[in-house]
Amino acid sequence: MATLGRIRNHGVLLLIVIGVALLIFIVTDFVNNGSTFFREQKANVGSIDGDKVKYNDFLASLNQMQDFYKVERGQNIDDQMSEQIRQEVWNQIVMRQVVEKDARNIGMGVSKQELSDLIMSKNPSPLIMMRPVFQNPETGMFDPNIVANFIKELESADGNKNANPEQVVLMKNYWKFIETNVKFGSLFEKYNTLLTKSLVTNTKEAQFAYNNSKYSVDVLYAMKPYFTIADSTVKVADSEVEALYKKKKEQFKQDPYVDIDFVVFPIKPSKEDIDAVRKQIETAKVGFAAVNDSLLTDTVNFNSDVPYRDVFLAQGDIPSDLRDFAFSADRGVVFGPVFVDNTFKIAKVVDTKQMPDSVKLSFIAIQEATAEATKAKVDSVLGLAKQTPFATLAQQYSADKQSGSRGGDIGWVRQVTLSPELLRKVSAAAINEPFVMSQGSAASIFVVTERTKPVKMVKLAVIERNVATSNGTQAKIFQEAKQFAGLLGGNGSDFDKKAKEKNYQVIPANTIDRNFPRLLNIPETRQVIRWAFDSKVGATSDVFECGDNLVVATVKRMNKEGYKTLDEVKPQLLSELRKDKKFDMMKGLFAGKTIDRLRDEGLSVDTVKGLTFASNSAGSLGFDAAMIANAPFAEVNKLSAPMKGNIGAFVFQVLSKTENPEPFDLKQMKYVIGQQNSGLFYYVLEALKKAYKVKDERYNLF
Repeated sequence: MATLGRIRNHGVLLLIVIGVALLIFIVTDFVNNGSTFFREQKANVGSIDGDKVKYNDFLASLNQMQDFYKVERGQNIDDQMSEQIRQEVWNQIVMRQVVEKDARNIGMGVSKQELSDLIMSKNPSPLIMMRPVFQNPETGMFDPNIVANFIKELESADGNKNANPEQVVLMKNYWKFIETNVKFGSLFEKYNTLLTKSLVTNTKEAQFAYNNSKYSVDVLYAMKPYFTIADSTVKVADSEVEALYKKKKEQFKQDPYVDIDFVVFPIKPSKEDIDAVRKQIETAKVGFAAVNDSLLTDTVNFNSDVPYRDVFLAQGDIPSDLRDFAFSADRGVVFGPVFVDNTFKIAKVVDTKQMPDSVKLSFIAIQEATAEATKAKVDSVLGLAKQTPFATLAQQYSADKQSGSRGGDIGWVRQVTLSPELLRKVSAAAINEPFVMSQGSAASIFVVTERTKPVKMVKLAVIERNVATSNGTQAKIFQEAKQFAGLLGGNGSDFDKKAKEKNYQVIPANTIDRNFPRLLNIPETRQVIRWAFDSKVGATSDVFECGDNLVVATVKRMNKEGYKTLDEVKPQLLSELRKDKKFDMMKGLFAGKTIDRLRDEGLSVDTVKGLTFASNSAGSLGFDAAMIANAPFAEVNKLSAPMKGNIGAFVFQVLSKTENPEPFDLKQMKYVIGQQNSGLFYYVLEALKKAYKVKDERYNLF
């Protein structure tokens, strides 16, 4: 009972405690669930017509394009190409989705049968026919059977225990990329054809286009530049600027961007690092000069970052910093050290020789189930080679059908590119004398069919030592960057001043948008851009590690999505309004005066030849719409009224007019206009992107 009494006495306090506990529980639950919501938001790379472009879908498309390039080019993707592919994938997703949405609205699509025909027929899509993977190695021509087998192998790969999983994923992505682009390519062709055909050129439009270029004129003009009137003498009211801003506001729409200033601290070797390696290379030079040929390979490999190459080299194979020495020094002479591109080098002439630089080779590839079977086949072919031309045997017996169809011909090969064992056999072989190279159950029968004329070649031993940035030096550079960031204290108002005091170069990077890949050409600076957009104007960063550089940055300016402010565009508006007022002030100067008189009064006089209504330039006036629009239709020898040009006020006089002798050809003009209209899809795409409200939010994840 006493306990119940105490509870009643403290009832209000308990209600407060329980209420707070419930509130914490609810808020915690919301935050936990909300964090999932925000993670989902972050997992989107954009949206199109309100539909989210999921990160996983984007990543799948990215992997497909990367794997396509890996298969096509046979090489890995570097960072710069990854950035280009990432942008290309986004562009493709946007174009594909907006076109598909618009096409779907009018009932346009690509049926399953169409897609099947584009892939499996004898005359499929060019995107498939052009792929080297689907070309017959014997004929070099597209083979639909290879496509069918390729698809069949992919379909059965998941159940094949012997299949390489990484290779299967690679080829599946390669095929998915092709299939997706074949389908969209067909849809795009239909859609673009519909757009192009809908732009019908009528007779009057064709006649108008013909008339625009029918006459060309030579024009004499006198011009007074606007800059001859000082801006300070032209008064423009704030109300005029505001009125023009409201009139042109749609032209000032902008995406968000930032201006960033930053200082770079390159991570490079110090003088102490260089001197330490110089001492090592000088020590190595003593033993290098004294060592005999039998220990030369071990000596070089022990002291050098680059292993010894036991080959004879032509002049073009030797770096320019060692070339003169190599071809002028005697055997055994040591040269260096030289310091080039952060690397010390010492070199020694091992031998010189007159020998062919290149050989022409042919071969027959032999591949049987076992090494014994391969050897028996090789012996059989070698026996036949005594009385049968090598080219004929290659066509009949070579496992490499592509080279076999050419009689085994490889072509000219530089000897420096050959493996040591092959080079040894090539050097020893007589012309057209077969020799064999074997490895396991594979073998190749080679013949040297030709050799180039012997030239002087040099065998050169080189010890190279790259100067790396020591841990101590890296720590000093990091400490220096950290001190600069600490000196700023998060306030960028003194960024330029503090950098100047330290003799640091401030690098500007202006109008950087959210998805910019990097600052200038400095790798891994995408992180700096993300930081800038999450910061405020005047903020300064901590130290960013960007490849072989450290970066400290400040946000100088930030423009949010929407419209540029009146203050931002005021200089542009003032210039336009002043030009209008200056023209009003100038046009009275031309009244009743000939061009000769205006020349005498100091106005600039010049000519424009061959001007038509279709011209893109009016001589020294540049693209001046007033001149281009009026001069071709003016009377000869009649002085024009004053014109408001781009760079000044002017009057003109047509000196001569030439008529195009070609008669009006309705069919030809319609064709010309049609060709011009065929390039309008870019503008259609931009309109579709606007209509479907494309939002690019890749900056959240990349």
